[in-house]
Amino acid sequence: MFPYKECEIFISGKLERVLRPLALVGLTRKNIKFDALIDSGSDRTISFLDPFGYELGIGDDLSGEPDEIGGLSGSEPAWPIHIDLFIGNHHLNIPVHWLTRKFDVQKDYPVILGRKIIFDQFDIIFRQREKLVYFYKR
Repeated sequence: MFPYKECEIFISGKLERVLRPLALVGLTRKNIKFDALIDSGSDRTISFLDPFGYELGIGDDLSGEPDEIGGLSGSEPAWPIHIDLFIGNHHLNIPVHWLTRKFDVQKDYPVILGRKIIFDQFDIIFRQREKLVYFYKR
């Protein structure tokens, strides 16, 4: 179970406080913790090479062809790299798609948990009234 968290984001050029369903996830065996937006509208799990990939030791050695990740603000290339992800006591090894543009604290989330794999491994219940998100392992 994870409580919704208050975030400050820019909407139409104005800073607003909003509640978002975020899960605290650990990445890699180092289990470095990040807040991750739980996004039922995203197919893939994504993050930013700079600074989070660098912090995890992924570096600039991106090989192969990138996937195109599309969203509300257009599309951009992202390289899938399998890493260990921990949600509570549950461990998964999943592809995280790493964006090469720098993380923008005013408009981005450190990690976005997408539908593929995450939603296949868990039943995820959003309780809007209680401002809670539940993850039930299948």
